[in-house]
Amino acid sequence: MSILETVVVAHVVGICLLLAWAIHGRGRVSLIAGYDGGLPPEREAELARDAAAVLVAAAAATTLLVVDAWTGGVPRAEALTTLAIVAPVAWFLWKWNVREPPSTTR
Repeated sequence: MSILETVVVAHVVGICLLLAWAIHGRGRVSLIAGYDGGLPPEREAELARDAAAVLVAAAAATTLLVVDAWTGGVPRAEALTTLAIVAPVAWFLWKWNVREPPSTTR
């Protein structure tokens, strides 16, 4: 991997981390694609935490490609990176689109 490719990947990682910080740290849940508001504040905070966690996981997985390219020490880095990104994204989509929301009445 050349220096240029490393810089491009570093930009992707930086953008993921910046979005994670903006969503979770600054409470900007409007940055989440498809979110139109309407959740109670505690659910909105949970959504922000989950979205930020997925972005941090994607940044870490993408960094794995750089580590492998420079050291050659990660077996099947592409497959591990894909799995490390797809698994949290699938969990996030399942949690917020398929799973029933917790009941507020008993």
